[in-house]
Amino acid sequence: MSTAGDGGRKGQQIPAERGKAVLRRLDRWLGVPLLYLIALFRPKKSLLGAQLLSPLSADPSTRLTDEVTIKRIGVCVFAAVGDALLASAILADLKQFRNQIQAKTGEQISVTVFSTPANAEVFKLISNFERIVLIPITSPWHALQTMRESIAEFPVDVLIDTSQWSKISAILCALSGAKLTLGFNTPGQYRHFAYDVLVPHSRTVHEIDNFRALLKPLNILTGALPELDLMSIEQVPQHPMSKPYIVLHPWASGTQFAMREWPINSWLELGQRLVSAGYAIMITGGPDDTKRAADLVQKLNASLASANLSASASRNVVAPQVSAQIISVAGSVNWLETARIINQAEAVVAVNTGTMHLAAILGRPLVALHGPTNPARWGPLASGTAIPMILGPGLSEGGAYLHLGSEYPKEPAYLMDQISPDAVIRALKSNFGLQIA
Repeated sequence: MSTAGDGGRKGQQIPAERGKAVLRRLDRWLGVPLLYLIALFRPKKSLLGAQLLSPLSADPSTRLTDEVTIKRIGVCVFAAVGDALLASAILADLKQFRNQIQAKTGEQISVTVFSTPANAEVFKLISNFERIVLIPITSPWHALQTMRESIAEFPVDVLIDTSQWSKISAILCALSGAKLTLGFNTPGQYRHFAYDVLVPHSRTVHEIDNFRALLKPLNILTGALPELDLMSIEQVPQHPMSKPYIVLHPWASGTQFAMREWPINSWLELGQRLVSAGYAIMITGGPDDTKRAADLVQKLNASLASANLSASASRNVVAPQVSAQIISVAGSVNWLETARIINQAEAVVAVNTGTMHLAAILGRPLVALHGPTNPARWGPLASGTAIPMILGPGLSEGGAYLHLGSEYPKEPAYLMDQISPDAVIRALKSNFGLQIA
């Protein structure tokens, strides 16, 4: 596997591009008319599109049409970490397709991933591609240059765009020089004009099924779950924690992220009960979460000290000190190291974010906290024997209404406080057998 483009800083995560309000507004205001103009002047391969919608000819395992042979596939993954992890399922499907072709014909099919510097470390967890090109998506002109230069050097027969709402990704695909482009027609987003082949994006299925639908026009079978490179994860040194620990991930990102975060007091109560039960705590997060994670560690240590003093005073004896290990690794570890930490944890409690999806794909015991995010669309995927436990208000209780992540009402009600620490403790005990008072 090779890498091209702008890489990430060693040993830590890079802040995600998604969720920056100004960039998102520019993407819509400028992107829609620009895409419309590109579509007017760019010759679309309508004949190919028509043929793609019908059964493929003679040997569909090797031929898309008489004009385009599937030998070099590009996959654009420009969204946030959670999307990238879910979209990696189609890389697993492509791996099976490529193995079948090689066994049948001896031909090799290559896959190039186009992603962002923020997701560079995530793709070190995944091995089902030959090459990754890092596209500086927040610098459109530089991004286009990088993409065109890459495809000129390593041509792409079919370029698949996994983005659901971003206009810049559709623009880059249209101007990339790929022989054929394929992307979502997402209702209300007006980003579909310049693709050669359109795939309807549905709000009624889990997002992994939308990603899988991108391969159907190519007559490629789908159904694989995201695959992680466990060998690379196991090669990362284990964190020197001296007792069993539970990972807490309190931080969300993106539009109105605070609406998807659990109250700090709830994390404090949960942390106190976990430490009292003999567990250590590892708090994860990205670079933007470093200060808040450190504050949470400080508050948790202070609350435990206060609880010990209260117990001592009420009994008029010296209370035994809880030997607590509460560590924050927010902003100081990369995604490979985060995966190693999660893979060694007794359990994970997380809000809906990339870390939640990573824990689910690794098959760790997981309690996933949802408020406005719809778990039917973006919930954790079951992998292995540990079935994730999802907590939070459903549609009938005012929650689970987010489709693409930004459809908040004008004055949204805060919902995450409807999840009690008792409910999380019950889930950890009854679903995963943890011993917690």
